[in-house]
Amino acid sequence: MRRPRHRNSDRAGEQPPLALQISINETKDLIEVLRHARTQITELTRGDAARELVAKADGSTLIASFYARTGLAVVRGRDAVPVLITEIGQVEAAVLNLESYAGHEAVLCLGYALLQELETRRDACRSLCLVDGVWAITDETGESASDATVPFVT
Repeated sequence: MRRPRHRNSDRAGEQPPLALQISINETKDLIEVLRHARTQITELTRGDAARELVAKADGSTLIASFYARTGLAVVRGRDAVPVLITEIGQVEAAVLNLESYAGHEAVLCLGYALLQELETRRDACRSLCLVDGVWAITDETGESASDATVPFVT
C-alpha cells in the first residue's frame, strides 16, 4: 500500500510562513554561530543531557535548512536567504546558551549583532514559497513555487 504524497496543491489552503531576509554573508555568519554553539554545548554537557535537548539549545537543527536555502538562493542568482519568523527564537536561544557555555567572545559578538539585525528587520516580513521542498522568498513579480521550477524551452 502506498502512502499518500504531499503536493504543493495539498498546501494550497495553508498560509505560507513569513520570513525575514538576510544576505548570504549573514547566513554564513549565522551558520558559524550555530556550529560553534553546537560544539561548545556538546563538549561541556558531555552526554549529561539528551541529544534532543542539546539540539534545541544550540540551534543546530537549523543548519541544514540554511545550507539548502543558501544553495537555492545562489542557484537562482539571489543574495537573499529567508529566516522564518519561527526560527528567530531558536537562534536567540543558541546565542544565549552559547554565552552560558563559554562561547568564544568574537562568535558571541557576531551572534548578538545578527540578532540585532533580525530585530531591526522585524517589520520587513516577506512571504515564502516552496521550491523543490526548500523555502524561498517569493519575488515581487509574483513568482510562485510552481513558476520557479518550470524549465525554459526555446
